[in-house]
Amino acid sequence: MADENTSDATETESATDTGHQDDAATALGEGGQKALAAERKARAAAEKTAAATTKERDRLAARLQELEDRDKTEAQKLAEAKAAAESEAATAKQELLRYRVAAKKKLPAELAARLRGATEEEMETDADSLLEVLGQRQTPSYDGGVRKPAAAPTDMNALIRSKAGFGG
Repeated sequence: MADENTSDATETESATDTGHQDDAATALGEGGQKALAAERKARAAAEKTAAATTKERDRLAARLQELEDRDKTEAQKLAEAKAAAESEAATAKQELLRYRVAAKKKLPAELAARLRGATEEEMETDADSLLEVLGQRQTPSYDGGVRKPAAAPTDMNALIRSKAGFGG
């Protein structure tokens, strides 16, 4: 009776897997199927445990940060805020410099973020090389210029003759 319940559970689990795994499970035999079912249950339990552990770790890390922040002096908090603001300002300054160089070199705005360099001169050199590469990859235009539309037939008879292929 216990074997029937186990084989029913194995068949249900096998039905949810891909067809390839179904073929492999039936080729294993009864003992292999039992081992496979046991392994799947163990894996599911391990995944639940890992998720719970991760959630608990995150909760404890937040609590630890809260306790550390409580013990900090006002000067430490201000120093951290100053460091964060300086870092953000430096990043904004670099981004502004990139866009200035891109505008100066007439580089498309979408490519401004690709500019590399710490100084304006380095970014200008990079923009020049980028524009050179883009210029090489552009396909030449084979357009002969402005085209004049064909003259429209002036009367119904001319239109009928042109549609029939007898000229106009």
